[in-house]
Amino acid sequence: MTSVGEAPETGTEHDLLARLRAELPRALPSALTVAGPSPSAGNDLYESFLFALVLRAARAEGYEVSFANRTGQAPREFRLRRSPGRLPTGEFTHAILTLPGTGKDPLEVHTGVAVIGMSKVAHEADVLVLPMSDAQRCRQLRIDPPSRDAELVVEGKYYTTPLALGMGRQFLGLTADLSGEVVKILAATVTSQSVVHLLSGRKKLFEVGVLPGRKAERDLQERFAQALRAYRQGL
Repeated sequence: MTSVGEAPETGTEHDLLARLRAELPRALPSALTVAGPSPSAGNDLYESFLFALVLRAARAEGYEVSFANRTGQAPREFRLRRSPGRLPTGEFTHAILTLPGTGKDPLEVHTGVAVIGMSKVAHEADVLVLPMSDAQRCRQLRIDPPSRDAELVVEGKYYTTPLALGMGRQFLGLTADLSGEVVKILAATVTSQSVVHLLSGRKKLFEVGVLPGRKAERDLQERFAQALRAYRQGL
């Protein structure tokens, strides 16, 4: 039987926050807490958890990880979005992935920002990875990044009940509108057999049951590593 993942348990939100804090420098205080209206607190922390998985994958692939705010300065506190936003606005923290000893453009990792599809429609990327030069251009021109500039777009679904088929169709629509060059991955806690069959049949990248300490967490980290490895190798 095809795995459909598993629902979050009591204490999952604390585990998500712990995963994020484990990826931060000890000297950098975290403003994130598990407090907040339900269910947004879980959703927000899930994006942060996926963000942390990208950073862990990057370190494993030889990237150096640092953090910056919108002006490029080291942040005094760690702040991720709790609602959809735009890359060129707001005082939020993003990660910088650098490949030492190479001429490769560093990558930036953002959460909850708009990315523009081929139809010119804006979509929210729960996690967005793109070259720093492209992100800097967006900040200078105050525009949202086109999907052709992205290296990785992650859609996160933190659900306590299985995803409905409509959610799978929404992800298909997202992948169709984003540039064919960008790696697009759906990460979910629990879904339905119909969604699994739909995405498998269309050969889309997804992982279900993505929670701290689960096999799907490691599998998703490897998918992130593959995307980062391809960028490092210029593929």
